Amino acid sequence: MIKLIDITLRGINNYKWVSLLIGIFIMLEPLTAFSATFQKEVKGKVVDNNGMPLPGVTVLIKGTNTGVNTNFDGEFSIGAERDDILVISFIGYKTEEIQIKDQNEIDIVLEEDVAELDETVIVGFGTQKKVSVTGSISTVSASELQRTPTPSLSNAIGGRLPGIVTRQASGEPGFDAAQIFIRGMGTWVNRAPLILVDGIERDINSINAQEIESFSVLKDASATAVYGVRGANGVILITTKRGVKGKPRITFRTESAMLTAMRLPDYINGPEYAGLINEALENVGQSPRFSQEELERFRTGSDPYLYPNVDWVDKVLKKHTSQYINNLSVSGGGDVAQYYTNIGYVVQNGIYKEDESNPYNTNAQMKRYNYRSNVDITLSDNLTMELGVGGIIQHGNYPGVSAPGIFNALRIISPIQYPVFNPDGTLGGGLSYLGENPYGQATQSGYTAQDRNTLQGTFGAKWDLSSLITPGLYVQGRFAYDHYYAASTDRNKPYALSQYVGKDAEGNDMYNLIREEQPMGYVENNSANRAVYNEASVNYERSFDKHTITGLALYNRREYIDLTAGNSTANLPYRREGLAGRLTYSFDDRYLLELNVGYNGSENFPEGKRFGFFPSISGGWIVSEEEFWDTESIVNHLKFRGSYGQVGNDQIGPRFIYNTTINRNGQGYMFGENMNWRTGFDEALIGNPNVTWEVATKTNLGMDLQLFNNIINLQVDAFLEDREGILLQRQDVPWVTGIYPWIIPYANRGRVINKGIDSQLEIKNSTPSGFFYSLRGTFTFARNKVIENDEPTPLYSYQATEGKRIDQPFGLVSLGLFQDQEEIDNSPRQTFMETVRPGDIKYQDMNGDGVIDSYDRVAIGHPRAPEIMYGFGGTVGYKAFELSTFFSGVANTSLFVDGPSMYAFTMGLGTHNILKEYYDNRWTPENPDGYYPGVITAENVNNYRTSTHYLQDASYLRLKNAEIAYNVPEGLVNNLGISSSRVFLNGTNLFTWDGIDVIDPESNYGTGGYPLQRAINLGVEVVF
Repeated sequence: MIKLIDITLRGINNYKWVSLLIGIFIMLEPLTAFSATFQKEVKGKVVDNNGMPLPGVTVLIKGTNTGVNTNFDGEFSIGAERDDILVISFIGYKTEEIQIKDQNEIDIVLEEDVAELDETVIVGFGTQKKVSVTGSISTVSASELQRTPTPSLSNAIGGRLPGIVTRQASGEPGFDAAQIFIRGMGTWVNRAPLILVDGIERDINSINAQEIESFSVLKDASATAVYGVRGANGVILITTKRGVKGKPRITFRTESAMLTAMRLPDYINGPEYAGLINEALENVGQSPRFSQEELERFRTGSDPYLYPNVDWVDKVLKKHTSQYINNLSVSGGGDVAQYYTNIGYVVQNGIYKEDESNPYNTNAQMKRYNYRSNVDITLSDNLTMELGVGGIIQHGNYPGVSAPGIFNALRIISPIQYPVFNPDGTLGGGLSYLGENPYGQATQSGYTAQDRNTLQGTFGAKWDLSSLITPGLYVQGRFAYDHYYAASTDRNKPYALSQYVGKDAEGNDMYNLIREEQPMGYVENNSANRAVYNEASVNYERSFDKHTITGLALYNRREYIDLTAGNSTANLPYRREGLAGRLTYSFDDRYLLELNVGYNGSENFPEGKRFGFFPSISGGWIVSEEEFWDTESIVNHLKFRGSYGQVGNDQIGPRFIYNTTINRNGQGYMFGENMNWRTGFDEALIGNPNVTWEVATKTNLGMDLQLFNNIINLQVDAFLEDREGILLQRQDVPWVTGIYPWIIPYANRGRVINKGIDSQLEIKNSTPSGFFYSLRGTFTFARNKVIENDEPTPLYSYQATEGKRIDQPFGLVSLGLFQDQEEIDNSPRQTFMETVRPGDIKYQDMNGDGVIDSYDRVAIGHPRAPEIMYGFGGTVGYKAFELSTFFSGVANTSLFVDGPSMYAFTMGLGTHNILKEYYDNRWTPENPDGYYPGVITAENVNNYRTSTHYLQDASYLRLKNAEIAYNVPEGLVNNLGISSSRVFLNGTNLFTWDGIDVIDPESNYGTGGYPLQRAINLGVEVVF
């Protein structure tokens, strides 16, 4: 048996981890053999009322920890004695007990348990039955999130939940997290949602997906009002797994992925670049720089040092790299204590090539160790306690130059600037700012080591007062302490650079020394913070005939301190405290009413204005529970919901801006008998004693619908948010007042309206033959409008940002390219350059004054954050096989593909690399239909402006995930002590359909940076 396990698991990553499990089986094997001596094999099948098999049903021998689960056909086989009693249990069904006696085969029919079907969902500071929820809440299963093999959880949720909008701009290890917006944006200050893990404010991207039990998104005022000044941007609630009664359950999961860089920049080669220089000279009436013979040297590589042809992307970046994700968890417990423990290990490698002669690693790499332990203890019949401990240890390794620096070097250095290496083996370089060698930056610049350590501790207790005071009353308390420490060691190394200039008369190589090699430097940086959270609550749940009432009264307080702050003000504690309350009422499970309130505040506001009151009210009507409703209807459940209320946002900008501050190093002056220079004082910022938080007034209307015995589930919500009091620095103070722009006070003057719709459709079913499917689709649309931003009234109303969307881009409208001088003469005068040539961009005269200037800038395209995000996909399976796919997409978002690589020679002739996109589609007299403007020898300030010419529709549809899995039949693995096992092959970012070929459609403005990764991932999960 041990030999079989050894062979089976030898190929799994981190084989040493598995050695511990093998040792466990060595100890357990004799016990298993002994117990089987007096047992017989009992087979059976479990079905529901309709005769459909139920997979995953627990079949347990009463009074023991021995049990099995039914397979996809509802069948099971278990070793038992004649007097044993089988306990058959399954969520949503009544538990059955059957004595074996002389039976060798048993068929069991489980009846639905209506009470069990009242699924609970996580809400603010508690749980509620799903049927009674009146707020807008979205959930997704942990198994869905685990299908995306990524260390950053934010990259797995886009499109999977209605109301969520994400954008991932980078794939760099350790820095690949996506931006998250809940129902778009209602402010231009802090737009990030509140993230709570086990009720504590924590980083979503440090959580291991294997640790997650539930994932909920709270979207409207009813769901978030209890969070008061932190609820306006929405709330994400994550709970981690906890132990359950039963024998120890050991789960080992390992995954190995090949990562492929998506859409690396495609630059032109040496001959093309040299020819483009000649073309630029010819376009301004000058002679070509390179002869045909020299162009041929670039092409053939016959003189690679004086006429280089370097593909810098190929020299610096790898196309493929690797990633490994491993998790080992143990859970179980008895009547007194239950436990869950998980250890995770992640390695994600970067795409930089390395110099094997270096004694240190220069490639990007992220290693993360996750540990989590949750223990629940029953101290008495009415007193329970919980303890949670989490640790995240992350180590990052990077080149001495950051990713933006390396990718900027790729954009700057042309293929003909200089070779990678000179004839003497030194790195090639050049004079001026073009001297940095991209290969040298990636491999010879030293390295940076970053360590981030987080310790999370949570302690809680619950005291049920039902027997002491009144049924349904209980109190809870919670304390949490989080400590974060980060340190980085920068070992930067100035590497040697030389410019090869040819041979002298005697045939000796000649060089210009650009920089001598210098010793590796040493710079240490560190930061640390701690957060302490306290919470105490009184809860009440009671039903009286047809009436159900629940109540919550809660006090909480959080203190955050920057332990390595640079000044005493920044070291002052960030404190937030307040009260929260909830009252719900249900009549006959038909009419629902809920009141939520938050009363809390922050030290960031002036005394007397630190606390705010944030109430909400919501209601629901379950129409399908009415007496007039046809019980035979295809509609099983129909509920209408509505909510209205207010929530706040205190994350609005600088701290303590109610105080006027003084700059002690202000403008100086000559003073005194000897007219000595004196440093002056001046105002640093004019304080505003009335500053306060943002207030969002939210309205939500929703519908929940279930059809055909819950086969089809539909959830639709429409929302409206009016965000007032957005902090901004006053814009309408004129210069003539003598007040410097940087000291003008801040005020809560901004206002934004945000509205939209989000929805979710789910279809799931299974058949007696073993075929099953689950299909799911989500859609989110959120559009905002700036109502007030204190902007001075512009000369032309179309240039006002009021009435537009947040982050609305402005630019000129392109009408194409001028084809000849006659067209230039007959068009409005373009004032950005004295000379406008054929091949230059022609702009629209928006105000009709016959002149093209800055007054012709208008709103163009869409903001970078998508207005629409959607996702669809599902799982189909037959018995042991599963096939899953998931597509995600966005719409109403724009991207400017601009910058030096698209602006030929923007810093002068021969500067910057040029993308093939520009080169293949540029205007020339021979190619008048070219899209991009013609090239000249210097920066063309007419062409290189923000305009629709470089604006791209960034909408896309992406095959985000696909997975094929095989659940190994129990009969093949039971003899190994394995209760279940699963082998899967999945992929992430597999295909993308969009209109941008140059860079990924999720990129930031420009021509891209560290690319996103495509993952092909093979894994296995074994449960003992």
